[in-house]
Amino acid sequence: MEKKTSALILILCLALCCGCGTPSNEVPMYGGKPLTLEQQKAHEEFIKSSIETMGSREAACEYTLNIARQYIDKRDLKTAMRRANQAWLLGPNNAEVYYLFGSLTRMQGKREETISLYKKALELNPKHAMVMVNLGREYYNTAYVFYQKGQKNNMRDYLEKALQLYEKASRLAIIKGDLGYIHYQWAVSLLLKEDYSDAWKKIKLSRKYGGKYIEPAFVRELSRYMPEPEESLPDPK
Repeated sequence: MEKKTSALILILCLALCCGCGTPSNEVPMYGGKPLTLEQQKAHEEFIKSSIETMGSREAACEYTLNIARQYIDKRDLKTAMRRANQAWLLGPNNAEVYYLFGSLTRMQGKREETISLYKKALELNPKHAMVMVNLGREYYNTAYVFYQKGQKNNMRDYLEKALQLYEKASRLAIIKGDLGYIHYQWAVSLLLKEDYSDAWKKIKLSRKYGGKYIEPAFVRELSRYMPEPEESLPDPK
């Protein structure tokens, strides 16, 4: 597909990279700005060519999402965002597109925008466990900022939102690696809540599901407040 559409991609990039500041194809949904006739034509040609090559709009969208993910793995976030925008052209109501947008803005440190994009992904797919846990992590990060400022009421509000999302995500996830990640993030939030016993329970569950996300520094920090209990592992289901 890339070979057949490379010329169209080049046209699309050139059409969008004019002007000052960040190019519109390096921000989610092209920044929501009105398009020129040239840009509209480039979009239409890209969509048409992609569908002809892949056989359907859905297949073309998934293919383009995978290309974007590959660029994320390479830490080439600008190119990843360009490909994510192309995926959005093909699947404007695809939850995975907004999940990917949110992942990219999170890497850029844009928390409010990330939260908005994750919320949009959940609107489109209310049972997406990994969107839930990553949205929960952004709520936790917000809670931690309030904690540092001594604003405990605001901290508790966001922390409770995070904990609710982790609980819901844990009921929906079926992949062990995902469950390991969910329970670890849950434990991190419970430490901030000063619920050390439950934090250890989530660490044990994360270990049960692989434990590859657990950071040793976090375990040491939790151990400062409460030694690791030796009771049996609770049943998560």
